[in-house]
Amino acid sequence: MKTILKATLLIAFGAFATTVLASGNLKVNIQPLNAEKAVVMISSLTESQLKISVEDSQGRIVYYKEVAEPTGDYRKVYDFSDLEAGQYKLSVESDRLTAEREFEIKDWKIQVGDEKTTLEPFFDYNDGLLRCSYLNFSKDDLKIYFCDKNQVIYTKEIGRNFNVSEALNLSKLDKGHYTAVLSTRDKEYTYDLDIK
Repeated sequence: MKTILKATLLIAFGAFATTVLASGNLKVNIQPLNAEKAVVMISSLTESQLKISVEDSQGRIVYYKEVAEPTGDYRKVYDFSDLEAGQYKLSVESDRLTAEREFEIKDWKIQVGDEKTTLEPFFDYNDGLLRCSYLNFSKDDLKIYFCDKNQVIYTKEIGRNFNVSEALNLSKLDKGHYTAVLSTRDKEYTYDLDIK
């Protein structure tokens, strides 16, 4: 039993360490040049494919681009002259990381907000245990739940903890398809598993 517990803790610690290292991997900056143009600078410690999008305040995507070649350094001048005055969010996805910057076009100026980094949670199912670890950078109120065919069979309020590490013992469940969900303020992360 001690060996299994040590192995479980090592796996969880390894996943958490990888998560911590990856969290500083992606940086996004917007440098306004004038009232209509800004330089978007994206840096990553590892070369990866980037997905870049701009959403308006209603959540509608007004710009989307996938950078085909893996890159660790991306710079481009963006022309925002076709955008109306208002709030926008620039999002960059790279591997399991997302970095966001809100910006506002107002009074013939581009005003840039703080950067927000999100890392997808780590899920693992092995030997009847479902593990989930997550770094809650935005200190959202978190909830985890577990479903069988769209029916919630387990729920837990996690709160605003920064370092989330949860484990569920699923060894007594019937065979079938299940879904685990980690819910944040803005997003739900799902993990599907089959118990055989």
